[in-house]
Amino acid sequence: MKIKTLFCYAAALFVCFAAQGQVAQIQNFGQGNTLAKTYEPQFIGSDGQQAFFVQMAGRLKNKMELVSYDMEQNELARVQLSDDKEVKCYGGYLNNGGIDLLMAQWEGDNMKVYRDRRDPQSLAPRGEQLVLADYKGTSGDNMGFGMGVSANKELLACVYVIGREGQNTELQVALYSRELEEYWKVDARSNRLDFIFVSDSGEVLIGGRSGSKFDIAVLDGESENHYQFEVDETRLAEVSLVRYAGGKIYFAATHWEKEKLTMNGVMADRIVAITYDTKRREVSLDRHDITKIEYNRLNNYKDDAKVKHDDYRVIYLNIIQSMPAKDAGYVMLDQTWRVSVDGVPTTQNRLGMMVAKINDDGKFEWVQTFRISNVYAWPARMQASYRWERTDKGLLLVWSETKEKKELPEEKPVKDYRGANGSGMLTALLLDSKGNMQRQHFEMPSRQCLLGHPYKLDNGDFLMIIRGVSRGYFAKMTLN
Repeated sequence: MKIKTLFCYAAALFVCFAAQGQVAQIQNFGQGNTLAKTYEPQFIGSDGQQAFFVQMAGRLKNKMELVSYDMEQNELARVQLSDDKEVKCYGGYLNNGGIDLLMAQWEGDNMKVYRDRRDPQSLAPRGEQLVLADYKGTSGDNMGFGMGVSANKELLACVYVIGREGQNTELQVALYSRELEEYWKVDARSNRLDFIFVSDSGEVLIGGRSGSKFDIAVLDGESENHYQFEVDETRLAEVSLVRYAGGKIYFAATHWEKEKLTMNGVMADRIVAITYDTKRREVSLDRHDITKIEYNRLNNYKDDAKVKHDDYRVIYLNIIQSMPAKDAGYVMLDQTWRVSVDGVPTTQNRLGMMVAKINDDGKFEWVQTFRISNVYAWPARMQASYRWERTDKGLLLVWSETKEKKELPEEKPVKDYRGANGSGMLTALLLDSKGNMQRQHFEMPSRQCLLGHPYKLDNGDFLMIIRGVSRGYFAKMTLN
């Protein structure tokens, strides 16, 4: 009887508010308390019957464990992957009924990167480890590792950094399938690594910038082409590589004009689209100056609030995310900062949201700005890690916010939402290629909140983790 009662309660947790459009349907599963004990589960995947996570356990959080749960968050299996702080998991895939984990181990001056394949029922090893890279060093050497995943999540690039004492740093670049089987591995001539980008068609772009000067390499396993260029903007704060298509490399950047940068290197009065045509060897720029309404919405002021000296610098404007699409690239920005007391972080803050589309010509096709105001206690900062997902219907953003927002027009300020400390709702926003928005609100019980962001499954659905102070549950979102 108790189980039935819990299930019925969970099925009623999400009630759709009348809203601007029907974005999705949500199926809720029974409540449990397992994932309510952690703010930082590392999601690996779900087959619709089980969900798999890598979690840190032990009194000192020094044990790495692989765990599976059913949809009611009952634990099905748990195995220890490592008790060594020098072993890290960089994620994984569900492939052909198995779990493939990307692992890296540092031992002394050596570094090994490998695939750990696991059985989805017992979580026991399935076959021997597949070693992707194994580097031996001596005292004074320094080994590093970076990675990038294609937007369609089918390809993975690993960049191995080999720093030998008294020698120039070397890079090896490799491309893998989602089974972590190698397509190719090459020695790169470039030694800059500000950017790692993987196209859906299998090109890997690496490189860096110094001020307004860029140095980018494009590798495809057979050739490595270098491009050096300079842009006509001297005050770029952040730069993100957004897309590579048709021989063009697309970047998005924030720009600041007045006074100095803040300590964390962000501040912007403009966003810039930078396009480099590798065939013509030409650079083109498009600029979007932040307007008064955008400034006020990013700062959660009234639309018509006066701005001193017409200074539209947004102090903490960060490039949160960028992603390519078939005919464009998208860049997402918001204000993100933490508050510390005596050097100890106390809260994580996210304020406002700006999304811009960069078309094939390297122009801003549109810029959308809307209000979000979330504040989370530092241990719960993972709840503020919402992010956009690319879908067949457009860009999807899901986050928790105050219930009062459903009645407010966009021009009015919203109240801060403080996670599971109060009463909130779930908002799903779908943004199509023309910049049209559909928004739908779902009621949540008091003291419950979305943990992180929805995780896209292979069938196109999304798995969400909802948690509160002591209870949590899974929910599946299906777009209409």
